[in-house]
Amino acid sequence: MLDTQIQNEIQAMKQWCMDNYDNGADTMVECWGDSNYADLFTFEGVPHTKEEAWDLLTRIAAVYKDRQADAENSAF
Repeated sequence: MLDTQIQNEIQAMKQWCMDNYDNGADTMVECWGDSNYADLFTFEGVPHTKEEAWDLLTRIAAVYKDRQADAENSAF
């Protein structure tokens, strides 16, 4: 079970993703569950700070946004 602080951060991240749905976060909104967000707080057993987790979330959204733009620009 996740501790309360991480649960609160996950809820804030989910809201951020809703607010940034058209900026690359749509995949997270549509496909991610709480465990995916929780994974941002650890990597290979090494804990990440709250700031590192948020940085990772925003970088993932930026990659999704770039991929969407590439797909739109390569459409016939």
